[in-house]
Amino acid sequence: MSDAGTAVTVRMDKNLFDTLARNALEKYGMEDWQPDLLQLSENITYLLQKKSTGEKAILRISRPGYHTVDELESELKWIEQIKKDTPIIVASPLKGLDGEYIQFLKDDSKKAYALYTCILFEFMEGSAPDESDEDTIIKRFFNLGEISACLHQHSKTWKDANTLHRFVWDHHAMIGNNPKWGFWQNAPDLDVHKINLLESAQMLIQKRLKVYGRNSRNFGLIHADLRLANLLIDGDDLKVIDFDDCGYGWYLHDLASAISFIETKPITKKMVINWIAGYQKISPLAQEDLDEISTFIMQRRLQLLGWLTSHSESTPAKALSAGFTGGTIALAEEYLKTEAVPKPGWSRPKV
Repeated sequence: MSDAGTAVTVRMDKNLFDTLARNALEKYGMEDWQPDLLQLSENITYLLQKKSTGEKAILRISRPGYHTVDELESELKWIEQIKKDTPIIVASPLKGLDGEYIQFLKDDSKKAYALYTCILFEFMEGSAPDESDEDTIIKRFFNLGEISACLHQHSKTWKDANTLHRFVWDHHAMIGNNPKWGFWQNAPDLDVHKINLLESAQMLIQKRLKVYGRNSRNFGLIHADLRLANLLIDGDDLKVIDFDDCGYGWYLHDLASAISFIETKPITKKMVINWIAGYQKISPLAQEDLDEISTFIMQRRLQLLGWLTSHSESTPAKALSAGFTGGTIALAEEYLKTEAVPKPGWSRPKV
């Protein structure tokens, strides 16, 4: 296991990233492909399209310092094993001309110098779930529960699962004294009253997780970012993309991450219920797991508040920041009021 890695500050310069993407094309013998920027986030993601045929691929350029080469190799090793051992549909990496999956790109401009890594992935057809289509997304969360259980079973049975060099997503790494995505306390729209409220919620989270514990039954290799943007619906198939944050954490964090940014919406309770139902079709959850669902949702929400604060220039942060702090306060008030007692129906989900 590994918990090393903190992204360094880099220039948010589209011209730079476009240059890096074009340089990456040479590494894969794809000079006749067109790169189009999809997203600036933890990574810089490009859609590549072959000019003559329309064939597509996805290029992921990593920010310097976020992951070591060993960590990237571990991610790809798990993806390969998931494809071999499970029915989960994930995107395969593609090798460069030198036979390696991981390629290196230099920003050696006069203003800055940094070494970037990039990985090319096959393009998978499909579209992200639409939260406004309630019937479809609720149904798909049953499927996501099945996929999550299958993923966690693989984590528990694969002999190399505990040997990978990946982040450890414990309480301190998410919202404690060493948060990888930044301190939620630095959010610009917090006053003393709001900070005190959220600190009370954090103290309760830490207290309950100490009792819940970390063991081979509830903690292991997880995707860690199964939000809607990292899922693709293609007919009857639900596909999983972007394992960039995979690491070691509580299995229930994969549920909390699945409802990222929509924790306070009315549809979310039904999504959680169906996720549990799908999960328990494959693998049982103990009552102690069900009792802590609200704890993991609250912890993830605070983690996201820190992420939005430290990644204010990224594409998702700009789109998702409005009203997020207010929603986090409302969620914390409810959490403190109920002390993470599961919502009605969570322990007896119905499809």
